[in-house]
Amino acid sequence: MAHFFRKSQSIILLSLLTVSLTPPLTGQQPDAPPVRPNFSGRWRMVKEKSDFNGFKVPDAVIRVVDHRDPVINLHTIQTTGKQTTMADVSYFTDNSVTMNTIKGRDAQCRAFWDGQALVVRTKMIMANGEKEVIEDRWELSADGNTLTTTSHIVTEKGEAALTLVCEKEEEKKGS
Repeated sequence: MAHFFRKSQSIILLSLLTVSLTPPLTGQQPDAPPVRPNFSGRWRMVKEKSDFNGFKVPDAVIRVVDHRDPVINLHTIQTTGKQTTMADVSYFTDNSVTMNTIKGRDAQCRAFWDGQALVVRTKMIMANGEKEVIEDRWELSADGNTLTTTSHIVTEKGEAALTLVCEKEEEKKGS
C-alpha cells in the first residue's frame, strides 16, 4: 500500500510540475528572438544635426552598412578638406571579439544589443602609446531613415562625446 501512495504522489507531483512549467497557449512563442533593427543601407552625414564636440567636423561622411545578423560589415568614407579616408570594419552582434584595423592600428571590437540599440566597444592603442576606448551606440529612427551614432571616447588625457547623425540615401534603381 505504501508503494502505491509513493507512486501516486510522484505522478501527482510530475503532473503539477508539467502544468506549472508549460507556457500558456496564448499564441506567444517564449523563445522567439526579439526583433532587432537592420542597419543595412547607404548613410550620409547630416552636418547640421551632428555634434563633434569641438573636433574638426568632416565635410562628408558616408557609411555603407551590410547587416546580416549576427554580422555587420561597415565601409566608411570620410572627407575633411582635401583628405579622404576609407575604413572597412566588421562586427559580430553576439559580443564576440573581432579584430579590425582602424587608421593603421589594431582594434579589438565587441558589439552587442542593448534593447533596440547596438553598442560597439572598441579598444586600441593610439599612435602615442596611450589606450583609447570608444563606445558607439547605434540607434535607428522609427521610420528607419535616420541612423544616430553616439560615441563616448575615453583616453588617458580625458573623455569626449560625439554624435553622428546620418540619413539613409535612396537606392538607385536600374544601375
